[in-house]
Amino acid sequence: MDSSIGYATFIAFLLLCFSSSPTPFANAIASSLINSVCKQTQDRFGYNYNQCVKSLWKDNPTRLASNLKDLDTAIVKLALTNAQQSKAFFVNALNITDKGIAKGFEAVKQCADSYDFAVGGFAFSVRGIKDNDKSVSQILTQVQDEIVHCENALSSAEIELPDLVSSTNFLTMLCRDVAFLITSQL
Repeated sequence: MDSSIGYATFIAFLLLCFSSSPTPFANAIASSLINSVCKQTQDRFGYNYNQCVKSLWKDNPTRLASNLKDLDTAIVKLALTNAQQSKAFFVNALNITDKGIAKGFEAVKQCADSYDFAVGGFAFSVRGIKDNDKSVSQILTQVQDEIVHCENALSSAEIELPDLVSSTNFLTMLCRDVAFLITSQL
């Protein structure tokens, strides 16, 4: 008899914990939002759906977003953080690259400039989303163009990036593309 009461008490305690916590419901909403935008990103830009979900789910503010506007802001902030890391890498590389290697130097300089623009563009976009500024989509398109200029410069100079930087650049572009899709829906 004691074990039945203990079992019932345990179940009641679990039900109380789950019913008083909004987390499962909030996670379901966030999961639905992330799944939806990753499906759209796959359809529009050709990204791997699972990689998109996995990349966005790792970021706590993204995972906790409960509506498209909050998700857009969280993703742009994630893009901003990654763009800052990429910019720091290229600025550091620029400082140690021999200017005599013109092709390599110019590619690294292009990337430092491109990611400097991206940082400014993402920072503007965070404020713009909050203020419902309709120019955010244009800024995100310009950011994409700059990142592509960087990729083309690196490719032309046959410069291969370390995996960590390559992953950071990929995540920056993924976030840019997801944010672009969300912004167009707001």
